[in-house]
Amino acid sequence: MRRSHKLEERLKAWAYAGGLTVIASVLLCLALLTVVWRREAKQVRQEMDAYTRAEALALGRNILYDLASDPRVLRVHYLERTLASLGSELDKVPQKPSPAPEALLSLVRSNLDLPDAQIWDEARRLGIPCDLSAVTAAKRAVCEEVLSDTVEDLQEDLDARVTFSDHLRGVRLVSAGGLVELKAGEEVPAAAPSRDTQPTVELSRGRLLVQLPLYVETRHWGRAFLLMDREVLSRVTLQLMETLDLGTVLLFTLLVCLLAVWTLWTVWLLKTLRRDVVAPVVSLAERMEGWARPEPATEARYGEPEQLNEAFDRLLGRIADQQEQLLRAQKMGLMERLGAGLSHELNNALNPAQLRLEELALAGRPPDTSDLQALREYLASALAILRDISAASRKSSAPSKPLLPKEWLGVARRLTEPQFASGPRLTWDVQEDGPPVLGEEHGLVQVAVNLLLNAREAVESMGSAGEVRVSLESAEAGVRLLVEDNGPGLPPAISEHLFEPFVTTKAQGTGLGLFVVETLVRRMGGTASLSARDGGGVVATVILPQAGRGIDGPA
Repeated sequence: MRRSHKLEERLKAWAYAGGLTVIASVLLCLALLTVVWRREAKQVRQEMDAYTRAEALALGRNILYDLASDPRVLRVHYLERTLASLGSELDKVPQKPSPAPEALLSLVRSNLDLPDAQIWDEARRLGIPCDLSAVTAAKRAVCEEVLSDTVEDLQEDLDARVTFSDHLRGVRLVSAGGLVELKAGEEVPAAAPSRDTQPTVELSRGRLLVQLPLYVETRHWGRAFLLMDREVLSRVTLQLMETLDLGTVLLFTLLVCLLAVWTLWTVWLLKTLRRDVVAPVVSLAERMEGWARPEPATEARYGEPEQLNEAFDRLLGRIADQQEQLLRAQKMGLMERLGAGLSHELNNALNPAQLRLEELALAGRPPDTSDLQALREYLASALAILRDISAASRKSSAPSKPLLPKEWLGVARRLTEPQFASGPRLTWDVQEDGPPVLGEEHGLVQVAVNLLLNAREAVESMGSAGEVRVSLESAEAGVRLLVEDNGPGLPPAISEHLFEPFVTTKAQGTGLGLFVVETLVRRMGGTASLSARDGGGVVATVILPQAGRGIDGPA
């Protein structure tokens, strides 16, 4: 059975919390999307309905404007009023008049706009037998005839309008007097329901009724009922709604797909984290817990990261203790090494003096000048060893200050030039007013003297062919002192240990000169190194802080 770790349980809890958050966010987005979609769909329907009603109303008004200015409509209006007036006059006649002769009808047709009395006078002048009632009856017959012809022309015109219109499907005109009713196209309801007083009435999804009053010469002629087709706009609205529905479905699908992808990715991530993070962390925590804790580990009360952190803190504590023990051991080893080296070197320096004194004691003679000179040399050698050890271990009390080359390198030159009098050749490439260094004067002089004497001893056996070259220059890291010789070079076996105490390549050397140089230079914030010279020999390089810049560049 696989063990469940606290880190893994924590990651699972975070993943489940994130999953619930994502699911809740998706559901909230879907709910908001549904609400917004329904509101937008409703608004689109309302706006499209208002648009179709406005368009139908505008089209109906344009048709009525055309009809109100049509001469035939004006004629129908005039004839209808005339017939109404004639009907009332005929109703007053007690005896129904006989049919009018053709001659009277022709006369009335020619003078239809004249009053009945004038037509009657003209008929009597022409010898047409009639009375005033006969003229009125003839005029009524002619008006009905003309009205029928005019209505027929209007009917044809309305049929043409319905036929060639994109939206007009039927027309019905009803005069106020009820004498004229024109119909064209599809059947049009005579009136809207009494509860609806709007000029546009929706009969069905594709049909809209427009009912408007018709005025002729500022007088109410009647009412017009126009049947409008809004099937095209309805189809556009339907297509728009279908597009919105499709977009919503696609968005729903996309959100669901994203949720599924996120779920799969979370599962994969948990497996990957368990393999690549949880397992290594748990293993490392268990190993560090066992290594960093000297006593047997008990079951942790917290997760692996905290357990690892605590074990790492204990490990750092143990490492610090071991480092302190190692440093103490290194100090003891260095003291033992220094003591052994110092004892060896002092024995080498003082044993000849002891032997010379024992020889004088056995011979029973007083020391002469040569004996005193030999004893003086033996003691000077021992004193030089002690002086170098003291210089390397003593901290200078003098403060660092800016020094020109003539203040320390010039002093070293004066001290060592007598020893170069008989060879080898000394080349000096240093300007006295060159770049200033920041250091301690006595220490810098000792560094330069030691390097010059080391270089001289390296080429001493070459005679006049030997050469020592000294140069000083500014560098990016500070001021660079170069002391070069064309001697035999560095032995590979000890080239990496030349700055350690009691390491030397000379038969009579103490092995402390370069150790003292490196110690003094390091105390002043510089570095010292040895490298092979092109063409043979050694280059001693010392980098010192430049006054006003520091060891790495300008301040």
